[in-house]
Amino acid sequence: MNAGMAATLRVAIADDEPLARTRIARLLAEHDRVDIVAVCENSADLLQQLQRQPVDAVFLDIDMPGEDGFSAIARLPPPLPRIVFVTAYSAYASQAFDIDATDYLVKPVSQDRLSIAVERIRRDMAAAAAPSASAPAAFPKHITFAIGQERRRVDVDTIDHIIAQANYLEARTATATLSLRRPISWMMAQLDPQRFARIHRSHIVRIAAITKIDAAPYGSYRFTLSNGERIVSGRSYRDHIRGVLGLGDVVG
Repeated sequence: MNAGMAATLRVAIADDEPLARTRIARLLAEHDRVDIVAVCENSADLLQQLQRQPVDAVFLDIDMPGEDGFSAIARLPPPLPRIVFVTAYSAYASQAFDIDATDYLVKPVSQDRLSIAVERIRRDMAAAAAPSASAPAAFPKHITFAIGQERRRVDVDTIDHIIAQANYLEARTATATLSLRRPISWMMAQLDPQRFARIHRSHIVRIAAITKIDAAPYGSYRFTLSNGERIVSGRSYRDHIRGVLGLGDVVG
């Protein structure tokens, strides 16, 4: 699959409503470097198309006759594409993001909103590819966090889990929860990839804090940390996780 920001995105559309398929295809066609390789009217058609030609992203309806969008995702062959749900209902949003959907669009979709989804796909792909880039020669041993009105220098080796929350980061140690107004990409650049792994677009974990790894649905993994937290990895990080943590023997 294409990983660079300048690469052409190969996308598929699946929706049982002809007008909805046409609208999404028309909006996507207005974007540079977006190639619509399949337009499908149901999940079965989508699965057949993706077996013949992998794509970077799928714009997928949820409520379709026969197999719904969530069931279709469970059957997609790896490597899994980014998923953007396009639906008339907002009630499925929580379930969609639980399986690491890149975005969730409610019909009727505007061009401005679809443009955000396209850029999120590109950023997600770039972030997934970033860990393979050359790492800095040295990494800071401490990072300064805010605790109320105070600032505290924290030893990075005490941080078990870092979570991206909107426009700030939440870092969890054994004794405290700390915050910092920085993007997760900045934080990952500060951390030694031999000791920390990005397992989701919103989660970084300290490798030594991992006590258990189990296979999870949709090509993900379920991590248990020494502090008892459980985290499900992002689908797009599957290959990176397997390489960094040596999970060739874990059924995924």
